[in-house]
Amino acid sequence: MARTEYSAKSIVRVEFYTHHYHVSGDVEVNRWRLADVLNDHTRPFVLMQNAVREPLPGIIKDSGSDLARAATVLQVAKSAVMFAIPHEAPDMEAARQQYLSALYSERSPAEATVIAPPFEIRGTVHLRRAAHAKQALEELPAEFIPMSHIDAAYLTEQRLRITADLAVVNRPLAELFTIAADRSIAVNRGFRRDT
Repeated sequence: MARTEYSAKSIVRVEFYTHHYHVSGDVEVNRWRLADVLNDHTRPFVLMQNAVREPLPGIIKDSGSDLARAATVLQVAKSAVMFAIPHEAPDMEAARQQYLSALYSERSPAEATVIAPPFEIRGTVHLRRAAHAKQALEELPAEFIPMSHIDAAYLTEQRLRITADLAVVNRPLAELFTIAADRSIAVNRGFRRDT
């Protein structure tokens, strides 16, 4: 019997970004819902098949090695994942569209910025209801939060940018997390550089 996109498990190509590595490989998910896999507390890791890992630019400078490495199976600690990007799979297109559509139709979108060094991630979070920023942050239910239309910058090398229709961000690893547009303000106290 042929497997359909509504079967219990399907394989999706996923990119994981950690403090030190960019890893891509095939991950078993339920209907393109990577956030569910990452928020499952019964396993502290994700198994990837057909994986490739490559060090991020800061690691290349420190280690002197810029070689990508392939592995048939690779275990990635969920606690190390800064953010993850699920990729399109032709046999999962309807499930992908349904998931993205539900984010917009059943939830209230809000602009967000996540600073999780070495990355700054800007995009849209989808809240259960419209709320003040404080209330929305208090009520975000999970550790791994879906964000749509992301633009992630690698802070130590601004030329490295990642864009995607959807990413899943590890909220506990965020040093700073804000909902709504950031505002630039003049700072007259606190940390400043004297010239």
